[in-house]
Amino acid sequence: MKRLTVTLTAIGAALAVVAIGPDRIAQAQPAKGAVAAFERVLEVMNGRFKGTKLVGDPDKDFATLVVAHHEDLIFLARTQLEHGGDRQLRQLAQKILDEQQKQIAELKEWQVRSRQADYRAQPDQPPHGSGPLDQRAQAAPASQAQAAAPTEPAAQPAAPNLPMVSGTVEKVDAGGGKVTIDHGAIPNLNMDAMTMVFRAQDPAILQGVKEGDKIQFQADRVNGQISVVRIETGRAQAALTRPAAQPAAATNLPTVSGTVEKVDSAQGKVTIDHGPIPNLNMDAMTMVFRAQDPAVLKGVKAGDKVQFQADRVNGQISVVSIRKGR
Repeated sequence: MKRLTVTLTAIGAALAVVAIGPDRIAQAQPAKGAVAAFERVLEVMNGRFKGTKLVGDPDKDFATLVVAHHEDLIFLARTQLEHGGDRQLRQLAQKILDEQQKQIAELKEWQVRSRQADYRAQPDQPPHGSGPLDQRAQAAPASQAQAAAPTEPAAQPAAPNLPMVSGTVEKVDAGGGKVTIDHGAIPNLNMDAMTMVFRAQDPAILQGVKEGDKIQFQADRVNGQISVVRIETGRAQAALTRPAAQPAAATNLPTVSGTVEKVDSAQGKVTIDHGPIPNLNMDAMTMVFRAQDPAVLKGVKAGDKVQFQADRVNGQISVVSIRKGR
């Protein structure tokens, strides 16, 4: 009797496979370890780009980031193929796997070719700065004025409307005119905090700069290359923060009354409870402003009644001048 029961159970299972199909039976089973596997995918994807360092060459940086992105997609697709049960999603995962592997192979082939000595001698190789945004930037009067700026190291004035950024020098390549900086956000370049190799607009500005220096610098896109256009260390940096460095009041900007609520000198920010700002079409409110030049915050503290001017600088609403009120 026991043997008969076991036989009938086996027959029933076989009939279920025939009637429902093996795929449906497989889908009904719990995917062991799936949650842990996808949590691992999320962890890898979240951490991937934190350790990626850019070299300042748009082509090489593009290839590096795309390879990293595609490798994450491949990891995700393989996890779906190992644990997922839906046929349509498994087909999509397989398609992702095939396409991304092909593109990675093409990019890695390019990376090898780009390191060859004659790579830049190719007749069809366009120069950096040939993209539409680079062309537009080069055509802008501000960029033209910057390119024509004096290159004497002792006469490097602050570039107009470029924020000063804090950073730590990790490497100086004076011969190659390059400097590696671990820096904060660069608003005018829409760049987050990272470690990056910059070209020096004028290699002479690297004189006296050494590894480990805490610096203030300005960076911009020059002839298609992200470049350091000004750099200050030590005493020169201290000179920047003197009250005398505050720029003259901008013409045609209204002066607004307010009360300082917080000063963040390190980040070049100030929080002001202020009245209406007509040129920005802004009502009275409390707002955090960037300082166009951090030097204008020298001597300003929480509780001060101030008169200030604000404008939109490189897409950021910024305080361009500030003085204590009476």
